[in-house]
Amino acid sequence: MSRIPIVAAAGLFLGLTAAAQANDCQTVADAYDALGKVAAYRQTVSLNGAVVLEAIAVGDKLYRKDGDSWSAMDLGPGGRAAMQKQAIPGADSLKDCTKVGPDTLDGVDAVMFDYIPPPMAGAGVLVLQRVWISNGLPLRMTTEQPKTDVRIFYDNVTAPTP
Repeated sequence: MSRIPIVAAAGLFLGLTAAAQANDCQTVADAYDALGKVAAYRQTVSLNGAVVLEAIAVGDKLYRKDGDSWSAMDLGPGGRAAMQKQAIPGADSLKDCTKVGPDTLDGVDAVMFDYIPPPMAGAGVLVLQRVWISNGLPLRMTTEQPKTDVRIFYDNVTAPTP
């Protein structure tokens, strides 16, 4: 049996895998890009099971909960989208993107993707992250080290009173 068909098949498989990963990276990047442009969202960040941050974004204002009160930061016109774009400039800034498969999160159908984000100043070692995407928006992001769980909600979000 000739080795040429086996080598050609292996090359085709590797080429298809690379294309699938590139498309997976595009899906993840597009979801984060959409997060920067959606009208409003609420986000909670937990470390090792304890909520350490609650934030609300409405337009280009970002609200952060401090104890029982809220503080507000005006990001300026287009500021939230620009901030998100700085964190994930595009699909080519992501590494090792893989579609994990379907899942249901709080009754919502989603698709899970694993990826490694681009380096950020002061962020330390880059670790694999998982994101749940539904209707083009991220619903949840997790990492194992440190054990981080970020939840994002889009329904009935209004600006709090600082």
